[in-house]
Amino acid sequence: MNGLPRFFSKLRSRKSSSSESKAAPKGPIFQTVGPGQAKTTPRQYDRLAEEGYRQNVIGYRAINLIARGVSSVPLVLEQGGKRMSDHPLLDLLATPNPTLRGRSFLYHLVGHYLIAGNAYIVAAGPNRSPKELWLMRPDSMQVIEGVDGTPAGYRQSSGGKKRDFAAENILHWRSFNPLNDWYGMAPLEAAAISVDSHNEGSRWNLALIQNGGRPTGALYQESADATLTDSQFERLKQEVGDAYSGSRNAGRPLLLEGGLKWQEMSLSPSDMDWASGKNMTAREIATAFGVPPQMIGIPDSQTYNNYGEARLSLYEDTVIPLAQDLLSCLNGWLTPLYGGDLGLKLDLEGLPALEIKRERLFRRLSGASFMTDAEKRLAAGLSEEAKI
Repeated sequence: MNGLPRFFSKLRSRKSSSSESKAAPKGPIFQTVGPGQAKTTPRQYDRLAEEGYRQNVIGYRAINLIARGVSSVPLVLEQGGKRMSDHPLLDLLATPNPTLRGRSFLYHLVGHYLIAGNAYIVAAGPNRSPKELWLMRPDSMQVIEGVDGTPAGYRQSSGGKKRDFAAENILHWRSFNPLNDWYGMAPLEAAAISVDSHNEGSRWNLALIQNGGRPTGALYQESADATLTDSQFERLKQEVGDAYSGSRNAGRPLLLEGGLKWQEMSLSPSDMDWASGKNMTAREIATAFGVPPQMIGIPDSQTYNNYGEARLSLYEDTVIPLAQDLLSCLNGWLTPLYGGDLGLKLDLEGLPALEIKRERLFRRLSGASFMTDAEKRLAAGLSEEAKI
């Protein structure tokens, strides 16, 4: 495996003879794309980042909502069930390296994960006491495959230089990929066709705006002694382009001469229904990321009664499970380096997005006459001194 799985694999024909096939050197494999087959964005990190994040407002918004949500969930460190307020691990997570602070570090980490399906952290310093944590661009990292199904190490390729890292010095956070044992699958891969459709619709609309003043139709000669010469045709085309195209010339009347006539041309209603098509692809992109469409401002997507309900769904269905997955990776890789019975956990008690859920719980507990006050406090996760 040399990198993220590509959508178009290389395929070439092989000889039918098994002996000849064994003797022949291995070569690239080519797959022909026939007429009518859509060409989507290749499953490469740089292309997915360009088309799905930098040039697509839905992907950009969805990725930022999730990344900022995960980075905003407070982390706590416990040892033997007791919360630690001061510890070297907390100091490291608060300032992983000189360029990125704690929340910014997590925000960038989750962004890599959502775009590539893979995110890499390298621990710098002594093996049992890392001093800094650094993020690596997913497209610069390669897994060195081991014989026992575990990575033997990692190789970074950047600026024409290569550097190998021991497997224990790298945290490779990856999503599930049914077709690859070493690399994850990004949500953008599942949404690639929708992203391309949405981007093409935006480009089409931009072209319509830029050519909004140009009449949609055709100039023709119904009866003329001679057709237009090449020079006359080029001059007419230039004049129409200069005088009637662009937003400034919208609505400007078209002046005809020399026996020319104008024939209106229009698209069918189904061809012009770009708005609903873009909204549909936008919902598909949001669905791939697990973001309620109404949080991105997609029209006719009022699945929840209000914004608070949609936000609660985002956190319960996407942000918190993703944060817990990340925390399990950190607890399996980073926390053991500090020894003892240590464990990182999410502090969800004061999370604003869960306020609606807490209010509902308190109302139910307040009306539960069959429960004692102590039982209510326990069910609410409160201390014995707290009151419902």
